[in-house]
Amino acid sequence: MSSIFLLPAGKGRRVIVWSLLCFAASQVALSMYLDYRRPEIRDPLYGYRLRSLRARLAESPKAPLFLALGSSRIKYSLWPALMKVHSADGVPAPVVYNFGINGMGNIRELMYFRRLLADGIRPEWLLLEVWPPLWTQSGIFEETRMVLGEDDQHWGDMPLLIRYFSGKPDVVKQGVRRSLLPITDYRGSLIQATLRSLLPREQVSETNRHLADWIPFDNTGWFRVPWQRNTPEEKRIALEHGAEEMKPLVTPLRIDPRSDAALRELLDECRTRGIKVALIWMPEHSLTRGWYPPQARALAHQYLDQLKQEYQVPIVDTREWVRDEHFVDYCHVGSQGVAPFSERLGRDVIEPIAEGKNLNTEVLFQEDGR
Repeated sequence: MSSIFLLPAGKGRRVIVWSLLCFAASQVALSMYLDYRRPEIRDPLYGYRLRSLRARLAESPKAPLFLALGSSRIKYSLWPALMKVHSADGVPAPVVYNFGINGMGNIRELMYFRRLLADGIRPEWLLLEVWPPLWTQSGIFEETRMVLGEDDQHWGDMPLLIRYFSGKPDVVKQGVRRSLLPITDYRGSLIQATLRSLLPREQVSETNRHLADWIPFDNTGWFRVPWQRNTPEEKRIALEHGAEEMKPLVTPLRIDPRSDAALRELLDECRTRGIKVALIWMPEHSLTRGWYPPQARALAHQYLDQLKQEYQVPIVDTREWVRDEHFVDYCHVGSQGVAPFSERLGRDVIEPIAEGKNLNTEVLFQEDGR
């Protein structure tokens, strides 16, 4: 019989209570440690990206930060290393960094932006992706699915997750569990980080393979697109699959109130902090541009024009900047298109913004809502 049951009843209960309290405290401490000291254990994609960004800023400590935030369309298309960005006289050239994350819509943009601020990242400018399919919070782009499928729940994210996913108990439940009982979800990652030499060779090899998905190609945050479709048949199938995913989301188009609220909350915070923002609609294949019915085009134009007027932000329209043959599917730019797109974006958008100049009207979203 365990010695605890030989103790007097009152003392035994106190031992149990104190043991539970100590365990709970250890879990809270572990959760905070993972968030603030070892984020790559809890969320490798964010943690390694944050480490890369901090190293880049340390190389140019006086340079202002121009941060790009958005989905995989940003992550795989925008390569800051190819941008020849200068700045006004006497001011260091900005550090341009790509912080695109797969499936990032307005709610997760707000979540990652807040997380970066909490981790000491202070951008001078923010290039923020907007894309109608992500506004719908449905289908493949539903952020509930992304939050549940990724290691997106950090301790500091819980107030935001509860507000925006209050109607999604699975999200809140998983977030609370991962915050208050991290040992259950991150035991394997903790062992790999602290006792790697004791792991089987196969498990170590698998972790090393995942590093390619977590660590950017260089110190500008860019990732190579992990899939290539080179034959006409492969591209045709990818476009057909894209039509199945996207067309139902814009026929008709609706803007989920949570997406609208999150975007406005982010813009409000940037305005309060003096962070200059530009919104960007990333490139699309010509077939994709044809999937928007008149109702979707009119609503997107009305909404973006409203944001432009209310927040005085430029809206950059790059939908037609990439040739069809340079796409790997309906919305992701392949390796051939990354260089010309990135070079033009640096020259025509990022450099003028960094210099405090007005953007040329030909790069802006047009009044006719085309």
